[in-house]
Formats: sequence, structure tokens, C-alpha cells
Amino acid sequence: MFYSYPYKALSFPIQCVWLKLNGSWPLTESSRPWRSQSFLATAYNVWAWYVIASVGITISYQTAFLLNNLSDIIITTENCCTTFMGVLNFVRLIHLRLNQSKFRQLIENFSYEIWIPDSSKNNVAAECRRRMVTFSIMTSLLSCLILMYCVLPLVEIFFGPAYDAQNKPFPYKMIFPYDAQSSWIRYVMTYIFTSFAGICVVTTLFAEDTILGFFITYTCGQFQLLHQRIAGLFAGSNAELAENIQLERLKCIVEKHNNIISFAKRLEDFFNPILLANLMISSVLICMVGFQIITGKNMFIGDYVKFIIYISSALSQLYVLCENGDALIKQSTLTAQILYECQWEGSDRFEIHSFTPTSKRIRNQIWFMILCSQQPVRITAFKFSTLSLQSFTAILSTSISYFTLLRSVYFDDEKKLD
Repeated sequence: MFYSYPYKALSFPIQCVWLKLNGSWPLTESSRPWRSQSFLATAYNVWAWYVIASVGITISYQTAFLLNNLSDIIITTENCCTTFMGVLNFVRLIHLRLNQSKFRQLIENFSYEIWIPDSSKNNVAAECRRRMVTFSIMTSLLSCLILMYCVLPLVEIFFGPAYDAQNKPFPYKMIFPYDAQSSWIRYVMTYIFTSFAGICVVTTLFAEDTILGFFITYTCGQFQLLHQRIAGLFAGSNAELAENIQLERLKCIVEKHNNIISFAKRLEDFFNPILLANLMISSVLICMVGFQIITGKNMFIGDYVKFIIYISSALSQLYVLCENGDALIKQSTLTAQILYECQWEGSDRFEIHSFTPTSKRIRNQIWFMILCSQQPVRITAFKFSTLSLQSFTAILSTSISYFTLLRSVYFDDEKKLD
């Protein structure tokens, strides 16, 4: 039923399992319900929309609480943390569901053009695997975060101060259109429903970021392999066959370079709506979590730990994505330098007596390729911002500005009350 990529050796990161569990992984063409009336495909699509609906309903409960407490800056900022993260991943879930064919095509293109099997005789594949370790760290932080949100209220019930029957805690601050605490059955069902929505939010976050990082990492790996091929462009060709061999090698290099750039553009086209939402919300999230840590009063010790993990995971998630985008820019622009240093002046230029200059035709093609390579390959957020370390520092700077303003407003209100 699930789309299976052409190469069986291709192994996606373990985090991508969650995209299958929450209904976001693309199905095969033959499994689509309107093609074959597949029962499993129909059930899977219904499940996917149920997940989206559960997240959307939970966000509406959180939004109701947020609007009801706008006058309290502490409660507002605390609730904004979970609400905004929910909105971000609600957009992600809808985007993945509505772009299943694009997602399927992206996986197929990756498997044909970009994937570097572990059996290949180079160290690039091993380096790509090492770079993916950072996403495992990010996944661990986010998993701890949602676990604390789901478990801490239960810890407070059993080990904290006694709670009134009508004031039992939930994973997030919410207002319901019904009395969720009128009975234990309603409370437990509501608690499970909202906790499940939170799990879907966080797992979608780290699973989709991991697959994006996976695509970018191996695209950088393909640029590294391309650089190795360029470095050996003029090696081992004799005077008689030099031009034909060089032209054939150059043709293969140009074709591979175009395929890598084409895949990067498709990758950007698929992910840029998500990245735009991510970059816009990240600065606000970091600001508000930092504000909660600095100004929180009489906070349960578990809440402090929760917010510290929250800001750590938010920063790591943003940094890992921006660092991968920055690596792609560097590897793509490095191509021009490698081309310039590939001994295009002559195939045997180090041997003075057998110097064989490259033909004008080859030099023109190399010069044209150098010109093209000077334009960096980058992943953007709808062209508004580029995924790079420069964007990371800009978001941090914006977060600090928001934090300073928020803190100033808070302490001004405190002085008025005194």
C-alpha cells in the first residue's frame, strides 16, 4: 500500500515511521482509493484526516483559552508556546496530505538521482550518515518535551497538591465547549484525545524535519562526489583520444550537475511553504519560551525543566535545518572553484615537454559551467528567506528583540500594580 522506492537498499531515517503512522506518507498509485477502491487505502486516508481533525480541534480549545486570558501576559505567553507549535504542525499535516503526489515524486527522484548506497566505495555515504546523528539528538529532545507535557499533569495529580474535582489539569491550557471534568470518563477521554493530538504535532515536526535534512544531506554528498569526478576530469587521457574522452567525461559531469540542481529545486518547491511557516513562528516561540523561563513565578519544578527542554529543542531544530541549508550553499558554490582548479589549462601541464592544451570547445564548456556554479543552490522559504546560518542568527536577533519588548511591558505592568 505504501509507496516503495525503486531501490530496496534505500533506508529512510527511523523517524519517518511517524509519517506513516499519522497518515502523511504517500501511497502507491495503485493503492489510491479512487483508482482501485482499496479498503486499506480508504481507511488510511480516513485516519490521516482524523489526525488532522484532532490536531485542529485541540488547537481550537487552546485558542479559546488564549483569547479568554489575553489580559494576563504570563498565561498568554505560556499558552502561545503550545498553540503556535500546534498551528505550525497543523499546516504541515495539511500540506503533506494535499501534496501526496509531489511527495511520492520527490522520493522517487531522490532514490534515482541522489541516494548514495552504503556499499559505494567512498567515504561520502559514511559522512552523510554521521551528519544525520544531529537529527537523532533533535528527535530525542522533542520526544522528551511531548512526554513531559503528557505526563507532568498526571504527576501533579498523584504527587502534587490536592486538586478540586472540577480543576484537574490537562496537558495544555484549554477551554472546552462541554464540561470535560464532570466525570472521570470524560476527563480521561479528553486527556487521551488532546495528548494524542500533541504527540501527532511533535512527531510530525521531527519526522518531516528529519526527512528534509536527509534529502539535503545526501544532496550535499552528491556535490562532493561530483567534485571528485571533476578533479579527475583530465586524468588518464592520451593525446589522440584526449578531446573525445574529456568531452564524454564533461558531458556526464554536466548531466549529473543538472540532475542535482533539478532535485534541489523540486525539494525547495515542496518544502518552502512549511519552511516559511517555520521561520515565521520560530522567533516568536523562542521569545515566549525564554520569557516563561525568566519571569515564571511559583512554577512547578517540572515546568521549569519542560521549558528548558522546549527552548533547547526549538533552538536545535532551527539550527540543524539552517546548518544543513548552509552546507548545501557551500557545496554548490564550491563546484566553481573545483572546476577552476581541475587543470583545464592542459591535461599534462606538469610535464613541460608533453604539454597538451585542452581544446577551445572544452574550455568554453568549463567556463560556462563555472559561471552557472557561481549561483548557489539554496532552499528558501517562498523566496522570503534562505535556509542558512545567516537566517538562524537573524531569527535569534528578532527573538531577542521581541523578548526585550515583552519583558519591558511585563515589568512596567508590575510597577503599576505595586
